[in-house]
Amino acid sequence: MTPRFALLLLLTWVVGHVGSAVAQAPAAPPSAPSASAGAASTADPSIALHTTIGSADRLANLWTLRRTKLADGDVESAAEKLAQIDSVKRDRGIERLDSLAISLIREAELAAAQGKADIARDRLASAQLVAPGLPGIDDARARIALELQPWAIHRWLQYKVRGVLSALDDFQYRALLLADGVLTILIILVGVGLLFLLGQLLRYGANLYYDLGSAFPKVMRLALIAAGGLLLFLPFYFGFGPLVVLFPLAVLIWPYQSTHERVIALLFICLLGAAPWMLRMGDRLTEAGTGVTQALHALSLDPSDAHAFRVVKRTVVEDPRDWHAQAALGMAYKRRGDVARAVKMLTLAAEASEGAAAGSVQNNLGNAFFAAGRAADAQTAYQAAQQANPSAAQPHFNLHRLYRRMARKQQAAEALSAATQLDAEAVARWNQDDDLSLNRYVIDMRLPANLLTKRAFTDLLAPTPLATRAWVLIAGPLPELTAPIGASATLLAYLLLLSMRRRLRLTWPCARTGRPVQVFMIHGRPDATFDDEYVAVFVHNKPSDRRDRFALEARMARFASVKRWITRACGLIPGLVGMVRGRPIWGVFVAGLALFLGLRLAMPEGVLFEPITLTQSGSHWFVMVLLGLVWAYSMFKAWRLSAELA
Repeated sequence: MTPRFALLLLLTWVVGHVGSAVAQAPAAPPSAPSASAGAASTADPSIALHTTIGSADRLANLWTLRRTKLADGDVESAAEKLAQIDSVKRDRGIERLDSLAISLIREAELAAAQGKADIARDRLASAQLVAPGLPGIDDARARIALELQPWAIHRWLQYKVRGVLSALDDFQYRALLLADGVLTILIILVGVGLLFLLGQLLRYGANLYYDLGSAFPKVMRLALIAAGGLLLFLPFYFGFGPLVVLFPLAVLIWPYQSTHERVIALLFICLLGAAPWMLRMGDRLTEAGTGVTQALHALSLDPSDAHAFRVVKRTVVEDPRDWHAQAALGMAYKRRGDVARAVKMLTLAAEASEGAAAGSVQNNLGNAFFAAGRAADAQTAYQAAQQANPSAAQPHFNLHRLYRRMARKQQAAEALSAATQLDAEAVARWNQDDDLSLNRYVIDMRLPANLLTKRAFTDLLAPTPLATRAWVLIAGPLPELTAPIGASATLLAYLLLLSMRRRLRLTWPCARTGRPVQVFMIHGRPDATFDDEYVAVFVHNKPSDRRDRFALEARMARFASVKRWITRACGLIPGLVGMVRGRPIWGVFVAGLALFLGLRLAMPEGVLFEPITLTQSGSHWFVMVLLGLVWAYSMFKAWRLSAELA
């Protein structure tokens, strides 16, 4: 053996022992995840998860096959295709297939219309399978239950309550319900306010006529009344802009009103002043239920939603700082199998997010790393998610799955134990599915629900193009500031009149003859006034010419007849009788109830929602009966009060 060969053997032995020692050395603790560290990591194909290709097309094919089997009467094969659809849905990481569920609801509606109760219930159960939590399912159950068993009102009410709760739990429906509520309240309040103004004009029109006559010559008084009437009818042609005449008209009526009427007038004036902001609020909430925020929600439920995907992708391009959109887009990429783009988007979102949201993003980033086979980066991201969300079981369970793939049994058992301690029921459910698909083998975490709500309520009162166009349609060329300025001026006029109320001298019509009577407000608002001639003839029995007495009696009969027929005519409009006869609060309540029922009858699903039922809901009869009862009560009250005036 030569010295050179002996030296070579010695070097080989040293290198072998050093390599063995390095291999047996404990691994260093993971550092915080970063984009550069992730980029430097190498992928291990033995750890990477497989992806499902072409599942979106397969969903459409399975749905077509199911409909064909149903048309052929092969119910069992159709049910089998539906089970395959559910399996493909899980492979794609889809939580809800709303379009398929709506189709199933329509099938249930048709089956219920034909009296096939079992088929209707089966279709609704299938809809719940493909789209768990869709609010329209419980509403359909309520409609079908009422149609199949009209006497089972309790069952209808039970499903309706469930439908409301599920709608409030779903962000899109919750946002649209809020927007629908704002617009509905605005419509009802405007309708009731205009009706209240009409009632006040009928109640105090004679007062205004007499006071205008004492302040202006007779011809000028008629000209003013004609001009006021013309301004009131202009809105039917030019939009509601000329109704700014309501502000001075409200000031003119104020001195005659009772306390309750003044409170309602104040609320109505404040509503008119806030109308532009209510329009903006309704538009913002509607956009949250139909725009970018809704797209973020829809993409988290269904990554194959092409429209939502395009909207969110455009948002990321337009605003690179929108980490919420980046996180949603990254999840969609990951569920679609485009792992490289998913890692890029989720890494950017992880760098910008904070708090519990950061934990969700880190967990999903770890899933993307796991799918790419980058075990070290996945482990680091899961551990970061554990630190951000200590109470979440998903990062521990995903780490358990990662360790299993890496054959690190002891660490996998420890991670599984930690996840079980946090949520044993969820872990048991997750363990039932051991498919190696990247959308089933790991558990994604949705972003906190309050993020969407916070996004929807950001700049809630800021100007929007749609709200501005709506104001132009209803107010004509007047700027939006006209409403708050007019309301503020009216409130200042109210304060001025309130300060000088004891020095006001108003004209009040006689309760029997309708003749003008001067009343000083220092004595308070009169319940009834009587002119001197009526008091002298019919109270004090003063001797008078018989012809004058007959003329006075004829005038009293005509005045009573006018009041009687006005009261009866007011009965045609629910609530107007109460406003005219001095019960404004009750009148406003009845009018508001009638308007609400009328809107429910005209638009059963609401102002913003489109009906998905093919058959007319049985609940519309219930609404019609209630509206009929309200109208009948109004007519009965009007005729009863008119009889008292005889």
